[in-house]
Order: sequence, then C-alpha cells, then structure tokens
Amino acid sequence: MSLAEVLVFLLFILLIVCLFLLFKVMLEVKEWRDKFDIRVKEWLEKEAKTIREDAIKRSALVRSGKILEKLVPFLADFKYDPHDVRWLGDPIDLVIFDGYTRNRKTAEELQRIVFVEVKSGESSLTKAQKKIRQMIEDGEVGWDEFRI
Repeated sequence: MSLAEVLVFLLFILLIVCLFLLFKVMLEVKEWRDKFDIRVKEWLEKEAKTIREDAIKRSALVRSGKILEKLVPFLADFKYDPHDVRWLGDPIDLVIFDGYTRNRKTAEELQRIVFVEVKSGESSLTKAQKKIRQMIEDGEVGWDEFRI
C-alpha cells in the first residue's frame, strides 16, 4: 500500500469515528431534552394546583379592584363631587369634570378636568399610565369633534 492509500484509509477511519461521535452526541442531546421535558411536565403537574389557585386569586383581586374603583367616588376621603366623576376603567380609571354638576347648562362652575388612577397597597402605575401622566403634565392633551 502506498502512502496516499494509507492516508485515505486513515481519513476514512477518522471520518467514520467523527460520524459515530456526532451520532452519539445527538443521541445524548435527545436524551437530555427528553429528561428535561419529563422534569418540566412533572413540575407542572406538581405545581398545577398552586398555579391555578394563584391565577384564581389574582383574577379575584382584579375583579374586586374594578368594583372598588367604581365605589371610590363615594368614600369620605374623596375630594370631588361623585356626580362629576366618569369611570373609564382602562387605561385610566376616572375622569373628573370638577364642578360640572353644579351648573350643567352653562358649565360656569367647571374648574378643571382631572384624570385619576386608583391604586391600592403596593401597586404602581403601568408604563402606559406613566406615559399618559407625562403627556397630561406636558400639556399634550387635545380636543377633537366628530360629526355625523
């Protein structure tokens, strides 16, 4: 056998070894992925009840929060006339036309329009609510009229 034939034979053997190793690595990766999938499935099955309970609790808090937002104008500490309040709900909870109901026909008593977001506990404004607040503070509020 010539040197060239020996080198070709060695390259062929090397190629077969590399293919074997690649195949073995692919099988191990599949095995790891299958084990991971099984562990995730087991974890989800174990935690499903807790996840469901948490979702129900959060949903109940959101619903009760929406109900409470509608009652806020009737609390003793609320400094605006409840009749001046209009409930939006999202993205801002309330719009107050301060003084509007004192004289609806001429709106002479209307002092200002106030946007109110009702929060409780540790909750904070969303990014959208912060943006809206900034736009109001910057005077980026307009009026438009649509006629049909």
